[in-house]
Amino acid sequence: MTTTTLTKTPRTIIAAGTSNSAGGTTRGTVDLRTAQGGILTVKLTNGGTGPTVAATCNILIAHDSGTTPTAGSAGATWKTIWSFAGTTTNSAITEQSIEVGPGVMHLEVEVTGNTGQAVTCEAFLSEITSASTV
Repeated sequence: MTTTTLTKTPRTIIAAGTSNSAGGTTRGTVDLRTAQGGILTVKLTNGGTGPTVAATCNILIAHDSGTTPTAGSAGATWKTIWSFAGTTTNSAITEQSIEVGPGVMHLEVEVTGNTGQAVTCEAFLSEITSASTV
């Protein structure tokens, strides 16, 4: 009988407690060319006064075999694979997760669109770094 053991590595894409200012955009990227996917979690937290328009989180990938492209909005390089929005409720927390497949070469998380108030955001990936079978 064989046993497969996964090696997992925590990766920070947007650090906990990062403030996305009203009208601002916060982005983080990670190079996954040598990884085998993982699970991404994202958290959006409104302040005591919620934003006028809720923050939107976009998850993007780049089909680029070279170094990680400069972070940016969806377009020629970055392609949106999933989006979700927070709320405008005071002190509300919105948490979401998505599986990242082994075919993804570069991953970007973008938080944008909130107006009136800042929104705190974070994004972490539990990366599958390698697998060994014995």
